Amino acid sequence: MIEASAFIFREMGFLMRRYLVMGSAVTASLAFLLALAGWGSPASAEPYTPALPTSCRVSVPTKVVGARVVVRVQVSVAGSVQPRGTVTVGVDDHFSKKVRYDGVAVEVRGPRLAAGEHRARAVFVPDDPARFSGCRDSVRFSVGAVRGSGQAGAGGLPNTGGPHLGFLLAGVGLVATGGGLVGRGRRAAS
Repeated sequence: MIEASAFIFREMGFLMRRYLVMGSAVTASLAFLLALAGWGSPASAEPYTPALPTSCRVSVPTKVVGARVVVRVQVSVAGSVQPRGTVTVGVDDHFSKKVRYDGVAVEVRGPRLAAGEHRARAVFVPDDPARFSGCRDSVRFSVGAVRGSGQAGAGGLPNTGGPHLGFLLAGVGLVATGGGLVGRGRRAAS
């Protein structure tokens, strides 16, 4: 009884595979012939022209209290093409100026600022929005910061949170040890 059922399952498997292969071949041939005859929905291209993404970078050099602030704006795009358009530069909420951008970084002289925290922003609008996308950037900066407060000011460098001397020496020691072990391993192998 077991041998008979095993034989039946084996034969059914063989027949199922045979019909599956034949059915796939017939279906593929029929689909190919229908496609050649042009029956069915034709493929149509979607009118899509992607705009190249741009990136804005705003920088403000350190200034002293009472001096006019200078805001530098650079707009870049991947490739060798330079975007053209208008840049609106603002400082805090009381100064805004629109300037022409022709692919070269622009500098805008802003107002005289009091001591404290300020914010500069820039918004780029391209001449050809189908080709380039717009961008925006902002940066916070301090005017007249107290030396030693971690802010740039009075000629001092800001504290960027870099490693302490102990970590630096440990890193140099690990690199030297690794180099020595690699050199020793190569000498032993040759």
